[in-house]
This record gives sequence, structure tokens and C-alpha cells, in this order.
Amino acid sequence: MSKFIALLKGINVGGHKKVPMAELRQLLTKEGLQNVQTYIQSGNVIFDAIDDARMIEDKIQKAIHLHFGFEVSVIVKMGDEIQSIFSACPFSNERKEKSYFIKFIRCLQ
Repeated sequence: MSKFIALLKGINVGGHKKVPMAELRQLLTKEGLQNVQTYIQSGNVIFDAIDDARMIEDKIQKAIHLHFGFEVSVIVKMGDEIQSIFSACPFSNERKEKSYFIKFIRCLQ
């Protein structure tokens, strides 16, 4: 079992693609993810799972489409990957304590 973070793009912005976090947690738990937690209304989700990240992305995208009726782009990273990104940040600790902005881009194959 590994810790993962899912980043859902463009939900709960300007009244569009509304996804209540309690409902999202229930949906993802029903899909087999464990210890599902959400962060505010951001679409950031932390959970445990045994599948690989790509399979989880597909599972979450399909579940949201079926349940809420719209498409959402999802990127899933292992918790260790996110920690490595934070650790490799070249800025001073003072700047790093205030905030992080990270952009993930999916490459099409």
C-alpha cells in the first residue's frame, strides 16, 4: 500500500464543475481507495492504494465522469515523488515555508 496525491484540475472554480468534497471522498472510497482525505475545496486528494498512478488516474477520471457527469483532468503522484520535488526546491527555507506553486504537465504519447 502506497500514499498518493491526486490533483483534480478545474473543479469548484467560478461555480462550474461543482464537486462537494464529502461526496468525492465517498466516491473514491467506493472505488477502492483507502484513507481518502481532501484539502479544502481544491480538488487535492490524499489516499492510500495499491494500483499504479496511471491506473488510479483513469479510475478517478471515469468515476467522476459517471457520478458527476463531466470530464476532469486528473494527475496522480506518489507521496514520495511530491516530497522529492519539495526537497529539491532551490529557494531558501524562508521562501519555501510561505508557499509552493508546482505545475505538472502530462506528456501525450
